[in-house]
Amino acid sequence: MCHAVFVSFELRSLRSTVTSSFALPFALRVTRARIERDPAEAAEMLDTALGDLEGAIAELRELARGIHPAILSDRGLGPALEALAGRLPLPVDIAGDLAERPPPNIEAAAYYVAAEALTNVARYAQASHARIEVGRDGERIVLQVTDDGVGGADPANGSGLRGLSDRVAALDGRLEVDSPPAAGTTIRAIFPCPPEQPARPGRPMPRVTIGPTGSR
Repeated sequence: MCHAVFVSFELRSLRSTVTSSFALPFALRVTRARIERDPAEAAEMLDTALGDLEGAIAELRELARGIHPAILSDRGLGPALEALAGRLPLPVDIAGDLAERPPPNIEAAAYYVAAEALTNVARYAQASHARIEVGRDGERIVLQVTDDGVGGADPANGSGLRGLSDRVAALDGRLEVDSPPAAGTTIRAIFPCPPEQPARPGRPMPRVTIGPTGSR
């Protein structure tokens, strides 16, 4: 049952990506109308629209390859998080102590929590640094994303965090958001996950800092 609900959220993410892409033609028409009146503003709008288009194409490519990115399926959560961090325009520390790979549904949910949290960091947080931590706490897998930005994130005011809460709850987990104004944001996803027997093999997650260009 949980797996079926989880897949429904993945399909909802696909619909959301496609729907947001439909807004691009309108944005481009508005930009064209402003070219002569305010070329500088039109150029900024065009850059934003192009960025949105490139992001939508990247998301659709990843979703089309089995709902979640191929690097997650092939290499596990650590390399997938490193790839995510490399897309941000600020350094991201990654630390983990998982000796084994979580079940695929939990691994995918943790990835999408990190992806949404890092997207929010890049768009809204005005942060200079972020950190991802993932590990086992007894019979739970815990993923935490923190930043040193402006704080003030409120799940009630954004569909992204509400969607993450639903995604985590579908696996009997919970999402915690701690975001006091001017004090950064911490997003924590907690998944019930007794150790598997036999465990899925995976490489240890090193402690690394990923720079804005993906460099360590």
